[in-house]
Amino acid sequence: MDSANPEKFRGTLRTVKRLTEFRETVAERVHARIGDIAAGRVGAPTQLAIVTARLLTALINHEYQHDQWISEVRAGDLGHALPPDPDSEHLRRIDGYLVVDVL
Repeated sequence: MDSANPEKFRGTLRTVKRLTEFRETVAERVHARIGDIAAGRVGAPTQLAIVTARLLTALINHEYQHDQWISEVRAGDLGHALPPDPDSEHLRRIDGYLVVDVL
């Protein structure tokens, strides 16, 4: 599943169940850590709050890029209409990609 490698070297796709379990585990751990930071149960809570906000923004923007790529493939290959952009003062398009721009 490593898109940095040519497709023939990527191996077999994971099952939806395995992907779902992985994502759920990651989400639980991220939420727990953010909870610790928000509650001050870390060594440098103010610094980590800043780092966390930027990391989450980067992650969200990365996932939006994936959504854009998927939408473009569906539009180009399957004839599906591109969905409208969500309406938010915190979103804008940069280099053709929808990004959260709140920092």
